[in-house]
Amino acid sequence: MEQIPQSMHAECPDCDDETLHKTLKGRMRGKKKLEMLLKCTKCGKVHQEVLEAISQVPVRMIISRGDKSEKIRAEFSADWELAIGDEFMHEDERLQISGIEVDGQRVENASISQVKTLWTINFDMAKVKISINRDGKTKSLEIEVDPEEVFEVESIIEVDGMKAKIHSIKLTNRSTRRGTAVARDIKRIYCTDPRPPSQRKSKPRKPRF
Repeated sequence: MEQIPQSMHAECPDCDDETLHKTLKGRMRGKKKLEMLLKCTKCGKVHQEVLEAISQVPVRMIISRGDKSEKIRAEFSADWELAIGDEFMHEDERLQISGIEVDGQRVENASISQVKTLWTINFDMAKVKISINRDGKTKSLEIEVDPEEVFEVESIIEVDGMKAKIHSIKLTNRSTRRGTAVARDIKRIYCTDPRPPSQRKSKPRKPRF
C-alpha cells in the first residue's frame, strides 16, 4: 500500500507559487500514478495533483493504537526522508512517526532505504494536557481533539463540565500568553477560573480559640 505524505510542497494555482499543502485524500491510479487532493495552507485553495509514483521500498512498521499494536509490512516511496514527528496517511489512518530503527539503533531521522523498523502512533486525535486553577486548587486533565483544532489565549473553553479561561499555552519549545496554537503543537494549556470573584467559592475560615 502506497503511503501518502500528510503534507507536501506543490504549485498552487491561486498563489501562483510553490507552497506547503495539506493532503486531504490520496490514492493510486494504476501502478504509476498517484492522485492527490491537496489544500494550500497559504490561501486555502483545494485542487488535484497527479504525480508519477516512485519505486517502493518495503519496511516493517508497528502501529500503536492506544494500548494495542499492529505489526505490518508497508511500502514507502524510495526517495522518502523520515524524521521523528513526521506524519503520513496509511490507508484512511493518519500516523505519526514515534521511532526509527537503523542498524539496531534508534535514530532521529533516516532515508527510507536505511530503515529496519518504523514505529508509529495513530494520530487521528491529539492528546492535550490542561491545568485549571480553580477554587484555590489546580486540576490536571487530558482531552483528545483533532490535531488541527485551534486554541486561543484569553478564550473560554469547557473541560470536564467546567468553564475555564486560557491563561497561557506551553508549546514544544516555548510558552505564549497571546495568540493561538494548534493542538498538535501544544504540550499543556494553563487555565484560570473565568467567574467573577463574587461567584467563586470562598475558602472556609479556621476557627479562632
